[in-house]
Amino acid sequence: MLLFLFALVCSQLIPKAESYTNVLGTALESCSGPGMARTGFMRDGHCTEVHDDRGSHHICIDLSSTSGGNFCSVTGQPNWCESSMGCHENYSQQCPVEHWCVCQWAFASYIQNAGGCDQIQDIVCEATNMVALTAYESQASSSPHVAQALDCLRSRCSTPSTHSIEGEQPVENGQQNPPELSSSDNAPVVPLVISGMVLCVVVGLAAGLFIGKRIAKAKAQKNKENLAVGKNSQVL
Repeated sequence: MLLFLFALVCSQLIPKAESYTNVLGTALESCSGPGMARTGFMRDGHCTEVHDDRGSHHICIDLSSTSGGNFCSVTGQPNWCESSMGCHENYSQQCPVEHWCVCQWAFASYIQNAGGCDQIQDIVCEATNMVALTAYESQASSSPHVAQALDCLRSRCSTPSTHSIEGEQPVENGQQNPPELSSSDNAPVVPLVISGMVLCVVVGLAAGLFIGKRIAKAKAQKNKENLAVGKNSQVL
């Protein structure tokens, strides 16, 4: 029973890549692939996240592309863009960082600092999460650089406009603005121990202890019965 609960809790708390769509409206594809370092906040290759990912790493860009300014340099980060990390197909080996999920808000700043949409590295549209497009649309009327990012994403990925920027009403009071992020929010760190995973581990350990105790109790009872049978045999 506890094992069933363990599987149920984990399946609900850890997001599944197949439940997302890309900016083209089709199933979200993996950002990284064979021969590349494995990306994603969950390090599963996809630009998805959990609530702990305040950076919203939804944009997949090709860091190996020669067109446009280097993402790390333009955004003022250490140059992890040209480093090597655990491979997509075998995390114990090292592969170059190529296709990578970056923070959607830092991506908006990247476009602005690089000098425009034609000055950035390639976007991997099939692996860029629709969530980013939706977030840009909700913020574009109140933030010029987010509006620029929205136009860039639509242009690079031939994404049809779902909301008109011109004539939109001002952002309502209380609506959140894009979070202020430090450069470390985009760095490829080992995924944090998120609350869902912690809960899964706790439930798993509890299930293991419970089953272990049941097995030990069953063995003790069996030994007790065998001992009693042996004594009865001696009496007879």
